[in-house]
Amino acid sequence: MASTEKVTIERIDHGVVPSNDLGRAHRFWGSFMGGEIDHLTNLNLRGLNREVPQIIFYTLANHKGWGIALQDFPISPTPSRPLEGVVYGFEVAAENLATVTRAAEERKLKWHGPVEYPSPCPIKESLFLLDPDGNTVELSIRRDPSREPPQGKIVPLRRISHVRVEVTDLEQGRMWYRDTFGLTEEKQVPGDEQFTLTVPNSGQLVVLHKVDQVAERSTRAIKGPHIDFRIAPELYPPILEKFNRREFYWGPDPTKIPWHEQGGHTVYGYDPFGNRIQIGHRFESRDSH
Repeated sequence: MASTEKVTIERIDHGVVPSNDLGRAHRFWGSFMGGEIDHLTNLNLRGLNREVPQIIFYTLANHKGWGIALQDFPISPTPSRPLEGVVYGFEVAAENLATVTRAAEERKLKWHGPVEYPSPCPIKESLFLLDPDGNTVELSIRRDPSREPPQGKIVPLRRISHVRVEVTDLEQGRMWYRDTFGLTEEKQVPGDEQFTLTVPNSGQLVVLHKVDQVAERSTRAIKGPHIDFRIAPELYPPILEKFNRREFYWGPDPTKIPWHEQGGHTVYGYDPFGNRIQIGHRFESRDSH
């Protein structure tokens, strides 16, 4: 590693969200959102016994590894507040959101917006909608559009634009995400009680949103759901050292890392507020812009 190279993550690589019904969730993520199934994991006795999470993995918005994880506690399809839990923002390949809004209305999805953001905010406008498990999805037009080819016929998506994360202490969250992952403080997304950090290598955003208590759909869904950050292999060790809230295996042997992940190239853990995070090596070159 060159002495002048910034120690930072490469990109927000993917996410996994909680679900009570994988079949119902698939009808949304595989059709409206255009996800292509990559593989299913833990459809075995351990999965049936809820020792490990059963997950459908997709390639979604050009992100291989997007997942829906079956949970063993009830998740309300109606959030208790706007932007409840972790909210993923996807960049739409379009000039505006008129077509996406019509598609959401035709399919009788729960949605609101679009919301416009003034320059210099990197997000031009966003439409917010709910998946069948009440996870909020944000569909956005970026002022700095990606060069990725769009994926999906109903909603053409280029990439994960940003992720909104609940925190109970905005300053603590700002410092922890900035210092742990090498994020920068640049252009802000307008909003009360929130702060925006930027992934320097990709231009993706982490928007921290202050709440009194982080949603149960984030803190209770420990088996499967997470935000995934990918890191250049040579920068992984110094970031791993700072990632000081690591998760231990939830089975009988506490020396193992979680379920099927083997080797020393990835680990799970939590931010100071209970949001689950995975960090790991970047295995392939990919243009996230």
